[in-house]
Amino acid sequence: MNVGAHLLPAGTRLNNLYEIEEHIADGGIGTVYKARDVESGDPVAVKVLLATFSRDPMILDLFKREAKILRKLKHDALTQYYVFAKEPTLGIYYLAMEFVSGPSLSTRLESGPLEPEAVARLIKRLAEALQAVHDREVIHRDLSPDNVILQNGDVAQAKIIDFGISRANTGGPTIIGDGFAGKVNYVSPEQVGIFDAKVTARSDIYSLGLVIAEALTGKQIDMGGTQVQIVDKRRQTPPLEGIDNRFRPLLEAMLQPDPANRPASMKEIADWTLGAPMGRQDQDRTIIRPSSAPPPEQSALDQPPPQANWGKRILVALSLLGFAGVGAGGVYFLVGQSVPEQDQKPVLVAPPRPNAPDAPSQQTNVTQQTQTPTTQQSATQQPVSQQPTETQTTALQSPSTQTPETQSPTTPDNTVPTIPTTPPEETVDTKPEPTETVTRPPVATDPQETPENVTPEDRIRNFVSSYQAGDCMYLQPIEIASRSAEIEGFASRTPPFISFDSDFTQSQGFEAKIQVNLVSDAQCPAIAFLRGTPQGNAKTELRLDMQRTVVPNGSNMAGRISGYEPSTGGLGLIFVNSKGETVNLSPYLQTDDRGAGFVVPLTLKTSTEETGLIIAMVGPDITKTLSERRENDPEDYFEKLMQDGPVLRATATTVKVVP
Repeated sequence: MNVGAHLLPAGTRLNNLYEIEEHIADGGIGTVYKARDVESGDPVAVKVLLATFSRDPMILDLFKREAKILRKLKHDALTQYYVFAKEPTLGIYYLAMEFVSGPSLSTRLESGPLEPEAVARLIKRLAEALQAVHDREVIHRDLSPDNVILQNGDVAQAKIIDFGISRANTGGPTIIGDGFAGKVNYVSPEQVGIFDAKVTARSDIYSLGLVIAEALTGKQIDMGGTQVQIVDKRRQTPPLEGIDNRFRPLLEAMLQPDPANRPASMKEIADWTLGAPMGRQDQDRTIIRPSSAPPPEQSALDQPPPQANWGKRILVALSLLGFAGVGAGGVYFLVGQSVPEQDQKPVLVAPPRPNAPDAPSQQTNVTQQTQTPTTQQSATQQPVSQQPTETQTTALQSPSTQTPETQSPTTPDNTVPTIPTTPPEETVDTKPEPTETVTRPPVATDPQETPENVTPEDRIRNFVSSYQAGDCMYLQPIEIASRSAEIEGFASRTPPFISFDSDFTQSQGFEAKIQVNLVSDAQCPAIAFLRGTPQGNAKTELRLDMQRTVVPNGSNMAGRISGYEPSTGGLGLIFVNSKGETVNLSPYLQTDDRGAGFVVPLTLKTSTEETGLIIAMVGPDITKTLSERRENDPEDYFEKLMQDGPVLRATATTVKVVP
């Protein structure tokens, strides 16, 4: 990604309050800078919301909510949040917060465990800080050694960072994105779906217990593994071999599988003294404080999480309807925090994929009437019980039924071939709502072995393409090198990614960066279709890049397909909405010697949104095959597609059209 395209240069002033000094990290939702307070000269960290999302009410609301909630968290061991504001001249939104410099606890533990007395001080400091958090009805949900910074290398100055996935205990979406929260090795049993799956302040108590145990031994308690192992290891108290006996009563209480048996609050932990007993808790004891408010709604992704260290490299892409674009403007959320160096910055997030070239100014109009699916709840949306009950029919019209766009579209550059204003001749009937497809829980199996004489890149690619993890999962390599891999995945649940992450690391000897797209059950036939198509090698791999993956009403849905060789057959493009309905967009394709470009102007007839899969494919008769497809049921559609003509190669991404 060319991060320089959107970076603020050093010296840029925000509201004449803060001056940018240097770029720290670039993520899918915001860019983090080191800046200084103009008046005091003190260093600050500034998170700038990407321009792509400054027009998105949902993202903007979450950004504001993060600032509003986190500004109230006051404790010396908590990162302080200062102000959320809009810079009027630049038209950007930003959040200013305390700049914390120092190694993470995980980095410190690489050189060995802490002294018991230092751990006792750390326990008291962190527990007091977390009690202050819980007093504000906020749950951190992502405690790990990576999220504890030893300011200036001093345990006495430890600070808890990264409240980006915190949840207000009164319910509602997670602050700045939702999805599975927490690195799997440190998450509580309830975060993987057992003991009623209700995440409360006691979830933080469990996670803190695992952090303390690691600080005492310098080694992580193994709480990862396969999907089954991750859950089973949390059905009993974790092993505490090598733990100083003086800490055992505390840790045994904190690490009780049933949250009802853990200490009632962080205050109990902060008040504990080294070597003192810690009584078992009563089953019927009140959890945190009595409240008339209903328990917090649990996200669809507050379920089986990834394996150890998963959060350091896996990008969870989410949108309101359970998807995320993984191209230029995808809403990425890095679960967790990268392990920092000794002079590391406070927050590190991975960059999204590069933007595709812009589209031309001449287009053919496509009218879209959208619906909020009832089968999939967004990770960042309101709870299901609060969603609108009215239903609407979704119809993405075929090219021949379009009328010219009367609204002047945005004029990007002309790197994508111009689409003529006369509508293409092919027609595809709009599909009515299909019967919902229910996905069985995926079961991972061992990937096929590859010959020893293949290159490292081929070995990695073969592993990815042959990996089996159930019917509704598809993995496609993005960038592969001998000791690095970026992989994009699609599945209806998070657990399959857990097994793949673990198996990949064990097989290849290094950790991959994995981009995760969650799809609806109705789109699983499309995922099964992708799984059944051959994946290309390094020279012929298809790649689909969208100009924008969050497309405002009246804008162009434009992109490019690269890695296409005309000698291998025709090129097809389809759109699969969240209900599994499929529309042929192949007539909009214009090929050139570098691939193919497409532009599909969209007009929303309602105020709702539509998010779906875009699939590009190559086959000898694919153009004719796609134009003849009329099946209403998604399973029938893709089954016939495979039967009627060989699909030699396919790739996919996701896009969301918003009002």
